[in-house]
Amino acid sequence: MTIKCSARLIVGVLLVSGLSACGVIKSWFPDKERDYQFTTEIPELIIPDDLKNKASASLPSRPVEKALPEPDPVTGSRYTAESEDATTESADTNTAEESASDQTPESAPAASTSTASTLQIDQAKNAATRTVGKALTRQKLEVVERNIDKGYFYVKYDPKAEKVSDDSIWDEINFLFGDDPSQEQEYRVTVQSLGAEMSEVTVQNSKGESLSNQTANSLLGLIAEGINIGQQNGDPVKAEETTNEQPAPETNAEQSADEQPASEQQ
Repeated sequence: MTIKCSARLIVGVLLVSGLSACGVIKSWFPDKERDYQFTTEIPELIIPDDLKNKASASLPSRPVEKALPEPDPVTGSRYTAESEDATTESADTNTAEESASDQTPESAPAASTSTASTLQIDQAKNAATRTVGKALTRQKLEVVERNIDKGYFYVKYDPKAEKVSDDSIWDEINFLFGDDPSQEQEYRVTVQSLGAEMSEVTVQNSKGESLSNQTANSLLGLIAEGINIGQQNGDPVKAEETTNEQPAPETNAEQSADEQPASEQQ
């Protein structure tokens, strides 16, 4: 009997808990279609006329573009006789300048710098620049920068530098570990064209001023000496220099040697 009562009680508790659980689950997932059925539409907003008039009055009105007045047609010439004369005179001046520019040569030779120490070479600019570069190499001068096309070299040179001697071991030690007695400065060696087959070599300091002092003379002398050494070693010389040489006259010994076979035949 007690077992039946307890079973009924358990079944009743389960039924009550199941119904409450269904209600809780239904609250988690509401029925939106039912909510939509009970919704009402909001009526359209009605704006009074006075507010509409104020809003239209506050908007800026677009300005009307004014038509530009048409220019007056030209009925006659505005130039007077004086202006016509001035125009003809300016035209004549321009034609005279153009004719003078046509008569001038395209490339005039550069003027020689008379105040500076110079070295003239009987070659064109590019050939003379290469000759100067070879001379600097022969004289073992330190070339910092070179530009054959523009015709300049930057070298370091000390005219008071003494030739280092390495006769003894002490000289070599002093050269390696001693103080450097040379006071080399940077100079610019420039090659300028004076004509089709004539060039000029000058020396400038760091400020670009052409020099005419002992340093420039010494450096140009080294370049000239290097060019002479190259000619002695068989470097090609200009044709003008070689054709001007005359054959040496025959000596008496050569003449007697030429006459001796003729006497023997007789």
